[in-house]
Amino acid sequence: MIIFNTKIILNLAAKGEVANMKKPNVILIYMDDLGVGDVSAFNKNSKIHTENIDKLAADGMRFENSHASSSLCTPSRYGLLTGRYNWRSRLKSVVNTGDAEALIEKDRKTLAHLFKSQDYNTAAVGKWHLGLDWQYVDEIDFEKYGITAESYDDDRDLTTQFGREGVFDYKYKTYIVEGIEIDYSKPITFGPNQYGFDYFFGTAASLDQSPYVYIENDMALTEPSKIVGVPKLDRKGATQQQDVQIGVISDDYVHIECPQVMQNKVLDLIDTYSKDDKPFFIYYPNHLVHGPIIPHDIDQGKSGIGNYGDFVLQSDRYVGEIVERLKEKKIYEDTIIIFTSDNGVSGISDIPYHMSIGHNSANGLRGNKDDIWEGGHIEPTIVSYPRMIEAGSVSNQLVCHTDFYRTFVDFFGVETDDNEAEDSVSNLAIWKGTDEVVREDIVNSCGNGGLAIRTNEWKLTFVKDGGGGWFGEGDFGPTELFRMDVDNEHINLIDSQPEVVEELTQKLEKYILDGRSTPGAKQENARNNPDGYWNQISWMSNYDEYIKDFVE
Repeated sequence: MIIFNTKIILNLAAKGEVANMKKPNVILIYMDDLGVGDVSAFNKNSKIHTENIDKLAADGMRFENSHASSSLCTPSRYGLLTGRYNWRSRLKSVVNTGDAEALIEKDRKTLAHLFKSQDYNTAAVGKWHLGLDWQYVDEIDFEKYGITAESYDDDRDLTTQFGREGVFDYKYKTYIVEGIEIDYSKPITFGPNQYGFDYFFGTAASLDQSPYVYIENDMALTEPSKIVGVPKLDRKGATQQQDVQIGVISDDYVHIECPQVMQNKVLDLIDTYSKDDKPFFIYYPNHLVHGPIIPHDIDQGKSGIGNYGDFVLQSDRYVGEIVERLKEKKIYEDTIIIFTSDNGVSGISDIPYHMSIGHNSANGLRGNKDDIWEGGHIEPTIVSYPRMIEAGSVSNQLVCHTDFYRTFVDFFGVETDDNEAEDSVSNLAIWKGTDEVVREDIVNSCGNGGLAIRTNEWKLTFVKDGGGGWFGEGDFGPTELFRMDVDNEHINLIDSQPEVVEELTQKLEKYILDGRSTPGAKQENARNNPDGYWNQISWMSNYDEYIKDFVE
C-alpha cells in the first residue's frame, strides 16, 4: 500500500503538477465596512465577541497586514476581482451609483473568468456595486412612482451624467432619485454574468443605495413601484444610522430582510453545488455591516453595545452557518474560505460612542473608511484551507486584496496575459507557511482618489488630511511620510527624509506610467472621462506631458 501525504499532493497541485485532482471549492466572503477591530480574533479588547469568525481564524491563517486597494467599496471590489489597482480604472474617486453602467472594462478578465477556465461553477451573491449596463426609458414615468414632473425638482444639467457613456467623474451628476430612469422590464445587457459568473443573485449597490430591487442574473425580479429614503443621506456620521438614500423600491424588497435573503441563497447554492462533481467558486459580497444599520430580529440585543454590535454579530452568525453547512456536506476540508472586508469602519457606526465604551473598530489604527491612513484599508483577512494552511497561523506580511487573483493563478499553475492582474502578487508561499517576502510595497487610494505608497518601513501619502473628502476635491502631492515600523501614522517625517520622499515618489510615478506594478509589458491607465484630467496625479514631474494624450 502506498500512502500519500495530502499536504504534499495539494502543494504539487498548486503548481499545476498533479493532474485530474478535484480542485478545492472557494467561498470568498467580502464584508462591507467591517473594521479590523470589530473582530475579536484581531482585537483582544473588542467589545464584540465574534465567536464564529474567531473559529475560522483558528482553523486557518490570520493576516495582520492585509489591505484593500482602496478605503471605499466600489474601488476595492474592482481591485479584488481584477487584480488591478482600482485607480487605473475610469473611476478616479468615490463610488458607483446604483444606476451606473458597468465599471470593469468589458474585455478585462476577472477572478470568475479564472475559475471558469478551471471548470468551476461560479456564482456571485450579494452587493455588486460595480455598475450594470441597465437599459433606460426614453421618458421617465413620474406618475408610476406617485410624483409629478413638476414636483420632481431636478434642475441639474444631465447632458453629461455620472455612470453613463464611460463617465465616472463625480463633477457630473445623476438623477436625485436613483433608479428612476431604468427600464426594469428589460434585461441588463452587461453585468456579473458577462464577467464570468454563471449565476448572480443580489442588488445593484449598497443596502442604503437604490434601486432597491432583487436581481437574478440579468433581470430585476420585480419592478419598483414607489420611492423611499432621504436625499443627501449622512454617510459620515450616525445621525441617520437607519435611513437610506432616496430611490425607487419594489414591493418585495425589505431592507432588514435583504441580508438574510442573500445568506439563504448562499446556503442553497452550497447545497446545490455539493451534489455536483465540479468544484464551485462563490463570491459573497455581503451587505453587512454597511448602513442602514438594522440588525435582524434574532440578532437584536446580542452584543450589548447597540445596533452596530448586533449587526457585526449577525455577520458572525452568517459565517458560522456557512461553515456548518460545509461540514454537513462533508466538504469543509475541501473548501478554501476567504473572509475579509472592503474597507475600514464607517462613521455611520457611531465611532465616538464606541470609543467612549472602550471599543475601537480600527484597533488603534489611524483613520477609518474613506481615509488614506491605515484604518481606512487594513482589513480582518482570514484564509482557511485545512489541506494546506496551518491552523492558527498568523502572517504579518504586507498583502493586498488584488493578490488573490495571482495567488489562484499560481495555485492552478496557469499563465496570465500582460493585460491581466497587473497589480497582483501571489501569496501562495505564505499560505504554505514559508517566510518568503512576496510584496515589496502597496499603493492605496482613498475617498477623493488620493494615493499613498507604503513599504514595510515607510509610507508616503499624496493627499492632505487623509483624503477622506469625496468628489476628487483636494490638494494632491507628497504630504506625509511615516515610519511604519515604529509609528502609527502620527509623526510626519516628510521634511527630514527628502531622500526617502524622492525614492517613493519616483517608484509610484513609475507604477503609474507603466500601467502596472508587476513585471510585464506596459499597460494603459483608463482616461478620466469626459475631460481627461486626473488631478490626483498632478504632482507627477511630467504630468502635463503624460496627460496630453488624455485631454486632447
